[in-house]
Amino acid sequence: MMNHSLLNKFEKRRFDRKQLYFYLKVVHDSTGALAGYLGDISTEGIMLFSRESAALKTVFRLRINLSEEFGMEEDLVFDAESLWCEKDANPEFFIIGFRFMAMDQARLDIVTYLIKKYGSSE
Repeated sequence: MMNHSLLNKFEKRRFDRKQLYFYLKVVHDSTGALAGYLGDISTEGIMLFSRESAALKTVFRLRINLSEEFGMEEDLVFDAESLWCEKDANPEFFIIGFRFMAMDQARLDIVTYLIKKYGSSE
């Protein structure tokens, strides 16, 4: 069941998500350029706050640096398709919804860990 107290304007979501206590940097894997900041996460996808808009129905290879942020040995690298993109209340940012593509169990386990360890139910 979706937690409706979380960012009600994102009704496009179909899965429970957890808002993070702080925003993790998400970068493009090939260049290291900042893609945005992780706003929330589920086992199905993520929402980013970004200064750049994203073309819809485009697959991006993204990375969250887990060694820097959490002391883990590997980063979380994944492919995600952009499903929607809209302006944030802060006009300097866009909000982008992504769906994970072909996540293996090891990556899903890391996502689940991030949700349990650092998510909030607010």
